[in-house]
Amino acid sequence: MTKPTIRSLADLEAEKERLKASLKQNKENLANSFAAIKDELNPIVKVAKTTRSILTSDQEFPLLGLGVEQLTNLVVKKGILRKAGWLPRLIAPVLVKKISTYLIALKASDNIVESMHHFADKLRDLNFGSGNVPYPKNKGSEKESVKTVKKNVGNKAPIN
Repeated sequence: MTKPTIRSLADLEAEKERLKASLKQNKENLANSFAAIKDELNPIVKVAKTTRSILTSDQEFPLLGLGVEQLTNLVVKKGILRKAGWLPRLIAPVLVKKISTYLIALKASDNIVESMHHFADKLRDLNFGSGNVPYPKNKGSEKESVKTVKKNVGNKAPIN
């Protein structure tokens, strides 16, 4: 592209407007290019996120991971693959454990949290049979019950 010759103020203003329009068009083209690249990479990103969540799911739910690991060892390693070679017995249980922990964690995490809340509510509602439970039943006797607990700690002399 050849540079236009600018001979007057009107030519300068026209060139300025042309350059602004060109810059705006280039910015739009760049944004469209990035959007197209993002759309092309979207399946790869989804696979990467799923793989990452499969590999870290037993760290998010350690008790669930422990239970699935024991069940996997029992069923896969000692049941299905008991006559297989050492390589399948080494790799298959790990893959089954990771994938099953991920799938179970997806479905069971809400149920686990709900049952833990239900259990905690039941514990809060229990009456332990003593008269000086500081929370939540007898809020007025909180100071007395804390003092009695402090006095009866270990084999030390009572604190006044």
